[in-house]
Amino acid sequence: MNRLIIVGSPRVDGRSAALAEQLFEACVEDCPEDEVALVPVATLDIGGCRGCDQCRETDEGGAHRCVIEGDDMRELYALLDDADELVVVSPVYFAGPPAQLKALLDRLQPYFWSDARAGAKRPAVLHVVGEGGDPHGFEPLVGIVRSALACAGFTLETVYDWVGKIDENGQITAEADVRDAACEGQRRA
Repeated sequence: MNRLIIVGSPRVDGRSAALAEQLFEACVEDCPEDEVALVPVATLDIGGCRGCDQCRETDEGGAHRCVIEGDDMRELYALLDDADELVVVSPVYFAGPPAQLKALLDRLQPYFWSDARAGAKRPAVLHVVGEGGDPHGFEPLVGIVRSALACAGFTLETVYDWVGKIDENGQITAEADVRDAACEGQRRA
């Protein structure tokens, strides 16, 4: 099995990075025969989507491709295509994703035009990390991640709420609240 862990934080040494490293180590220890890749957006150069709609058209090979070249997204597309399971670890910024993660999610647009969104879905989970105190929660983050990943052929199955449960040194101080991602949109009622 190929697992991909994307760390959505702009900081390489924050709470999200610490949790992602623990998840990575657990995957390696529990399933040594599996391939596991840890990809922090803080170390990537990913330009934002230009909204040019060129990915709507297919290339000579019949694939939908982003026309932006020269950044790290090409390598990430390959990792996403090979992933059997996806884990996203993200801080919550004003109820949504940080800009660096949002740029990555927006660049999944070529998948929207392909058959990836209509085919069988691979599992994905989201670990939400934050200091806490935002009165608006993080439902927008969940919705954005769910939508973008669905286009890329994943289904967000579970959300782990780590908000206020990891200290500034990356130490886990309490267990995550686990939510069924399918029910997240129904919480607003």
